[in-house]
Amino acid sequence: MSLRVPVDYNTEADDVKKRIFINTEVSKYLLDVLRPGISLILYDDESLEVDAIAEFDTEQQRWYGVPDWTTRRDLPPLSKEELSRIRQSRSP
Repeated sequence: MSLRVPVDYNTEADDVKKRIFINTEVSKYLLDVLRPGISLILYDDESLEVDAIAEFDTEQQRWYGVPDWTTRRDLPPLSKEELSRIRQSRSP
């Protein structure tokens, strides 16, 4: 089973793998569960999800997901209420 991880696809790294930054400052719980090589589902609340593999960049000290873009799935649109609830749940 894959771990679902919220991401901002605009944080794509400028490298060959096109890794997506995983913000563990916002989602602190991920620090306890992320391990290199585990299966992930990277998702954006408003648009899509994609299967990925977790990778830790020791030089930058950051977690990334390496997406497999052949697995991209468009998500159904969320209502304004659903989006508001999700954003509130992520606020400190």
